[in-house]
Amino acid sequence: MQSEDAPNAKKLLRSQLSEARQTLAKDPETASMLAAQLNQLVTSLQAKIVAAYLPFGTEPNIMDFVEGAAGRGITLVMPVSQLDQSMHWVEYTGLSAPGIFGFHEPTGIEASLESAELILIPASAADQQGNRLGKGKGFYDIALAQLANRIPVAAVVYDQEVLEQLPIEAHDQAVDYVVTPKRTIAVG
Repeated sequence: MQSEDAPNAKKLLRSQLSEARQTLAKDPETASMLAAQLNQLVTSLQAKIVAAYLPFGTEPNIMDFVEGAAGRGITLVMPVSQLDQSMHWVEYTGLSAPGIFGFHEPTGIEASLESAELILIPASAADQQGNRLGKGKGFYDIALAQLANRIPVAAVVYDQEVLEQLPIEAHDQAVDYVVTPKRTIAVG
């Protein structure tokens, strides 16, 4: 639901959800289950180029999927954050370096988000209508709003982070799928 108090409601929700993530982000079984769900989605969409991310902190750990992608014939493109809240995209080769926020981001040859056939994005929560709660800086919302062509987007969250309804703002970009370790929800 869109409201004037959405920014404060989002901030409170992020804080409430972050504690539960501490263990899940480090659990190898959870990472394996997420990889299985992501592989099923990629297969069902017949995607050969997937935009993904290197998980940081408590973001849903998709490294099992990332590390197995090349062996499944999948090319990964990943974002590198820029100071102007845009993202530069590179073809992931397994290498990374500290980015503008100090955590590791991928390095590689320049790529385009437009080349992706599926976009995977981390989220703090998502709802059954396809609304996504990010970290609050708007990087993914900006990137998705700039796409010339419609590309399926999947928010990656943990099971308890699929909520009934999220507070939203006008700039928020909805997703087509919500992927958790136990299920993939098609929305919209």
